[in-house]
Amino acid sequence: MKPLNNNTVRKGYLRFSGFLIICVAVSVFCFYSYMKTASTEVKMIMAKTVEYDNIYSAELNMVVAVDSIYQYMSLMNSSPKINDLLLQSVVSNRKMQLQNQINALDEKDFLLYKKLAGNINVFLGVKDSIRLAEKEESIVREDLMRCVKENREISRKLKVGGITYERK
Repeated sequence: MKPLNNNTVRKGYLRFSGFLIICVAVSVFCFYSYMKTASTEVKMIMAKTVEYDNIYSAELNMVVAVDSIYQYMSLMNSSPKINDLLLQSVVSNRKMQLQNQINALDEKDFLLYKKLAGNINVFLGVKDSIRLAEKEESIVREDLMRCVKENREISRKLKVGGITYERK
């Protein structure tokens, strides 16, 4: 004894089963696609992370290099015991090493350091000018002190000898 709508019920079950299989297949395909995309994105993120870590470590190295150059530059003209010419040579060598590091890497990541390295020559020129001006000032001061001393001695000799010397 079969029910009268046996064909309709069977067709309904088959239709439901077909839609369920299609739905499960689409769901499995979507999940597979999602996992594949996610793994690809993770690989790309890891590659970028390595790249950014390399840039970051290079940037830290440049920070140390610029700091050491700044420390050496701040020592210039600070004490007469320090050889400024030797210190200027050290700063120039460090600057050249910094420029070589910058040139070896991507320029767009290190624009600030490139500009700083370019301006170090200006700083060195100013420091050298200050050093030369201080030397010249000390020489002129010594000459002035010598002239004042000689003037006093001559004035004393002239007064002792009875001859007066009038200043104009």
